[in-house]
Amino acid sequence: MKTILKIYLTTNQARIFTVLILTGFLSIGSNFTLIKNATATPANLMAESTNEFIKEMTTNNLPRRVEAAVLRDASKRWQISIEDLQIVESTPRTWNNGCLGISQPGEICTQALVPGWKVVVSDGKQKWVYHTNSNGRLLRIASTHSKGKKVKLPSSLENAVLQAASRRLNLPISQLTIVQAKQRTWNNGCLNLARPDEGCTQAIVNGWKVVVGAVDQTLVYHTDASGSALRLNEKKSEIADNGITPVMIPTSELPPALNKNVIFRQISSGGLFPRTYETVLLNDGRIIRYEKGKENDLEPQVWQVSPQQLKEFQKLLEKQKLSELRNLSYPATQGSADYITYTITTSDGTIQYNDVSRNNLPENLQTVVKAWNDIRNIAIANPIPDEIKPLPIPVSELPPQLDRNVVFRQISSGGFIGKTYETILLNDGRLMQYRIGDANDSERRVWRISQQKVREFQQVLKDHRFNEFENLSYPATNGSADYITYTVTSDDTTVRYNDISQNNLPKNLQAVVKAWNQIRKSYQ
Repeated sequence: MKTILKIYLTTNQARIFTVLILTGFLSIGSNFTLIKNATATPANLMAESTNEFIKEMTTNNLPRRVEAAVLRDASKRWQISIEDLQIVESTPRTWNNGCLGISQPGEICTQALVPGWKVVVSDGKQKWVYHTNSNGRLLRIASTHSKGKKVKLPSSLENAVLQAASRRLNLPISQLTIVQAKQRTWNNGCLNLARPDEGCTQAIVNGWKVVVGAVDQTLVYHTDASGSALRLNEKKSEIADNGITPVMIPTSELPPALNKNVIFRQISSGGLFPRTYETVLLNDGRIIRYEKGKENDLEPQVWQVSPQQLKEFQKLLEKQKLSELRNLSYPATQGSADYITYTITTSDGTIQYNDVSRNNLPENLQTVVKAWNDIRNIAIANPIPDEIKPLPIPVSELPPQLDRNVVFRQISSGGFIGKTYETILLNDGRLMQYRIGDANDSERRVWRISQQKVREFQQVLKDHRFNEFENLSYPATNGSADYITYTVTSDDTTVRYNDISQNNLPKNLQAVVKAWNQIRKSYQ
């Protein structure tokens, strides 16, 4: 075998040597150096040397459309003018699969020989090696080489950018590559990428411009120095059209911001039976759903999730960073009909999608949608007891607002006696009780508590977020009789409950009721 190989190599070397001599006879002046160099190390000339020789002989035979395709891709991918790029090397090759010899992890490549080219393009500072097919319609990047000292992208920033790109393209990080990273100085807090109607801090921000490459896709990110702030440059990026390319939601169509006690909101509309429903998750674990546009909707659906489920969902929202998709809409594909549009809002902003495009959404958005559907379905399957299911108090039944010197008010009615009493706590420490309907005011009673007690009670109202129960009523169970109904008010928040359901109220509300009863009973 060694003898055969030696004969094969000697024969090939002889052929190359003969070609070089003939070439030298044709042009002694300019090519004499080529002959000298080519024959200087004949003993070490292997098959790769043969390919290099063929490369030199065929560099100028690269088809123009392949050259144009490579230059166009390099220009767009690395944001370099085509005039500053040039093909410095090209070699005809036959690739052993449909991936042009460059397969991504988990990618399935057609097992067929593909004629094409190995092309090296450069801007004078860096070189990029491309594999292409014969006409340049298919091309892939094989490697990147830089000259001089390269400023290394911090690993934490690199991870942040790759994670953002992974979520945006719905691709694993293993299929993404940082193809360019340059230090930049942005002239505002929005990293030179302000959204419509957004105010940006006018401050110099040192950061990076990072280009992430995937198969046929390129994302351009602007970041700060640490990667804690990053934004996608939509105009400079090239994202494959999969039928759900996002568009910005017009400002006029954005829903209102969340109330401070709301963690998540979903508005659904359309479908075969066009109705619009709004579902909110409150920070006390309640999920409330009602039909929008329906007057006097006094019976919204109410469910309760456990504190653990609530905590896990909040952590997931924080981890998935939906701020990267803020105010984006993923429309349905052309020709779709009778689909349901969902508009979800978190503290990070609003996103819109539909049931047709749901499976093609970015990975982080899909994760949040799935978690939301799971938590909602679990709550629906395990309804809270009727005795603590709250209902909104009809507007016509709400008591008047408090006077500005009143801290808290309780109105009690019903029971065996059937009388109605009002008890108020004033900010000067006076506690007053009188019977409504008593023309002579004969049952008025007045006590006084310390300013310290007043402040402590006000702190209880704040700590237990009493305002989150705004205008809710916790009714008695069916069949109950002779119970006392309590209507309590603080600031602009009113809550109604009764002595039967008192022990089944939400814990925060129970804490407020307990503190109030302690004050009232201590001085009455």
